[in-house]
Amino acid sequence: MDGCSDVSPDPTRQHETVREELPLCGPTRLTTYVGDEREQYYMLTKIFVESFKFHNKQYEPTVAFKIYGNPVTMGLEDFCRALDIAPVGTASRIDDNPRDLLELYRGITDDDCRTIQRGKIRNIQLPAIKYFAYYIATSILGRENTSNISSYHLAFLNIALTGRTSYHLGSLIARRLSNRGPIFGGTIALRVLTYLRLPLDPNDVPLAPRKLDIAAMKSHHFVTADSTVDNMVYRMLFSDGDEKEIPLPQPGLFSIDRQSWSCTKEEVDEHMKIQDFHQQHDSEDAEASHDYTVTYPGASSSTYPEYDPSSSYYGDITSWDRWD
Repeated sequence: MDGCSDVSPDPTRQHETVREELPLCGPTRLTTYVGDEREQYYMLTKIFVESFKFHNKQYEPTVAFKIYGNPVTMGLEDFCRALDIAPVGTASRIDDNPRDLLELYRGITDDDCRTIQRGKIRNIQLPAIKYFAYYIATSILGRENTSNISSYHLAFLNIALTGRTSYHLGSLIARRLSNRGPIFGGTIALRVLTYLRLPLDPNDVPLAPRKLDIAAMKSHHFVTADSTVDNMVYRMLFSDGDEKEIPLPQPGLFSIDRQSWSCTKEEVDEHMKIQDFHQQHDSEDAEASHDYTVTYPGASSSTYPEYDPSSSYYGDITSWDRWD
């Protein structure tokens, strides 16, 4: 493993994605993870991840690992308590392209026809869902490769979006940790250490923190390269490979409460046309509100001062305090 911690959301709240992500954390019991900014440690994480094993016995599944030099065996249910994740759903290995997860993937990607194994997180259309998927990939499931999606990501998203607890999230984390390869697990290791009330080695070295901030979002092609905290432009990818750049926020377009979790190009174009129309008329109303000039044929123009402020017919749609 490298010398960096698991990724956490941007604590400076440079953008509103973190807040929009929170409703998705509730059903998965990950709300406490978003606010957990404790330091993670190199030796604790390295030994924990490299020694981790998952024994999925039919009646008593267990996990085994080391905390520094101490071997530990825990039941899967106890492991879930340590992680504050509900021990519900099937702990069996997920089949390739299960129907419910494949339907979910296509539902959040504008009907991308690829299999789950070839799917990309970048194809997810709604910003809050995409951000949540990146967070799961980098912190909870601890993968170095955060471009590809997997059944594990979709199992988390399935619970977050539908509330259906079909898959045992604790077993998914255990399976991921037991895989060999570039896996991160500092958040999990620290929670297990705390749950077992074991001491932290005073000579252990803190890992360099990594944040899922606007700079990280640029590297993931989440927003345009010239986006700033005050002017973010979302990169929305469609199943045919076309991409649209959309200024944020767009609550009417990107709400996770909408009936569909993806958008067609025609729907996006229509939304932007209506928004431009409203903004143009709001601007014209604002300019006209200072005075009224009435011109009659054959007469000089007269100016009437405005005594009561006029209100825009369409309302102020530029004062959004959140985005989806």
